[in-house]
Amino acid sequence: MKKTTIAIFSVMVMLVLAACNGGSYKRTKSGLMYKIISEGNSPKTKKGQVLKFDFVQKLRDSVLFSSADNGHGYVVVDSAVVADYNPNEIFPLLRKGDSAIVIYEADTIRKKSGQLPPFLKPKDKIFLLLKVVDVFNSEEEANKDRDLSQAEFQKKQEAKNEAQKQKEIDVLREYLKSKNITVQSAPKGTLVEITNPGSGPSCDSGKFVSVMYTGQTMAGVVFDSSVDPKFQHPGQPYTFQIGSIPPGAIEGWNDGLRLFKKGGKGRLYIPSVLGYGKRGNGNDIKPDENLIFDVEIVNVADTMAARPGPGGVPNE
Repeated sequence: MKKTTIAIFSVMVMLVLAACNGGSYKRTKSGLMYKIISEGNSPKTKKGQVLKFDFVQKLRDSVLFSSADNGHGYVVVDSAVVADYNPNEIFPLLRKGDSAIVIYEADTIRKKSGQLPPFLKPKDKIFLLLKVVDVFNSEEEANKDRDLSQAEFQKKQEAKNEAQKQKEIDVLREYLKSKNITVQSAPKGTLVEITNPGSGPSCDSGKFVSVMYTGQTMAGVVFDSSVDPKFQHPGQPYTFQIGSIPPGAIEGWNDGLRLFKKGGKGRLYIPSVLGYGKRGNGNDIKPDENLIFDVEIVNVADTMAARPGPGGVPNE
């Protein structure tokens, strides 16, 4: 992350703290609260121009979304904006260099939609903090900048993910060392304990593999299984294609199962970056949680020989 991005984020946090103390807020036609902090030096934006902005969206003490994690935002300025309780109502008012605070009120959301989203409580306020970093005269100019920005963002994210993965692999290796467990490393970093490599066809790219499995957290909480009758469809293997796009399983499976052949048995130790990452999955798999899967390769084929297994398996 660049120092400028950190600085912008810090300024936005200061703004949202100041926002909690009230002040000179205005309301759009739909009732959306907002405040603009303007330098006043840039020309007014015009219809058809494109704003490039950094943003942070906060609920209570949590950041829901931010440009630091999702990349810059881009929006076309439209003077004929619909009053629909949306930040689009204030974009025509912003200039390059301006900051803005937009406040969504839970009670207003409930009045307009008839219900509250499950993550909101009555009286909650969502703060959206914006900083306009550039203005483009046409969508063509903005798209060129967006492509460059996204490529740079993707490169940073890959480096960030790689660093996170290495940390998680180090944690797994310490755990395995404490248990005196010998493993092999798959190409992308999944650690594989092989009890039986198998003797049939290999689990190569393009092959359809059928797997009996049990998945658990590092704390030993079993969250899914094709073996345990407590879960759906016991006795039915999960079948997917190795390396397919979109993927038929989490990356740790695509990575680790390549070390097996038909008939193989073992255990996959999967860093969270190759599992469910920061989003987690359900109640049992927390964000950034490393996982363990006991696996048995019951079939390897060139075509899908049977319908896929239960939907609760580690799909993307």
